[in-house]
Amino acid sequence: MNIGAGWIIAFGCTIGGFLWLGGHIEQLWVPQEYLIIFGAGLGTLMASNKWRNLKSMFRAFLRIFLPSHGGRAANLGLLCLMFELLQRIKRDGALSIESDISDPRQSELFAKYPTVLKSPRLIEFITDYFTMMMDGTVTLGQLESVMAQEIEVMNQEALEPSESIATLADSMPAFGIVAAIVGVIHTLASIKLGKSPGEIGGSIAAALTGTLFGVFSAYAFFAPIARILEQNAASDVKPFEAVKEILIAYYSNFSPIVAVEYGRKVLFTDQRPSMTELEAGVLSTSGTNLRG
Repeated sequence: MNIGAGWIIAFGCTIGGFLWLGGHIEQLWVPQEYLIIFGAGLGTLMASNKWRNLKSMFRAFLRIFLPSHGGRAANLGLLCLMFELLQRIKRDGALSIESDISDPRQSELFAKYPTVLKSPRLIEFITDYFTMMMDGTVTLGQLESVMAQEIEVMNQEALEPSESIATLADSMPAFGIVAAIVGVIHTLASIKLGKSPGEIGGSIAAALTGTLFGVFSAYAFFAPIARILEQNAASDVKPFEAVKEILIAYYSNFSPIVAVEYGRKVLFTDQRPSMTELEAGVLSTSGTNLRG
């Protein structure tokens, strides 16, 4: 993962530069300062988020270090599924997929696309809007409007973890200053105890580690996490946008292949299967040539 390599470089270069200047690693170990900084950060994070968002944030954070179930292969399966559903409607009528749409977990058609079945929300999204289309009373404008509204809600929910971590990153330098001020207060109060200039200097240096780690953790640790979560959120929403574009195109009387191409084009380029891969995927799963 890039984030792991980036952290190693950031930590290594910062600590290496400090040692090169003649510093000693034990001078950076001031646990009291870290308790103030990260304790205040954690408390603020909990205070400013609902439990729903805290759980979403925890799951999103774990995903950074776990293998992704999405990507090119999952999007290929989605496009193949959408093509096969539309092709069956065109060839055999809407009733031919009614049982598949009503119970996708028991559907032989959906079973051919396990990467899609791993996303219950995507399955629900697909089946809901196929049902609306099959009802025959919803207009193109109404269908497009309600799909856009639901995707907007998904996008807002998906971005909540990244926005919370970004807010935390913005706050960490301030918490570092708080920790430094606490250390300075303690140092100034100890002057009357007759401490030597060397001891006072050591206390001030310890206090300044709070500012150092507050700023460093903000820009080298939390800001990259927020950015990765934002990118993951954008990737999570793209399959839903692809389904929307496919259904809108088909509802506008385009053929299944053209409709699927509309959906393929909205996917990020590194997660978008090529037309050749799509043709091979459709042929292997449905035995149908993509071009008829």
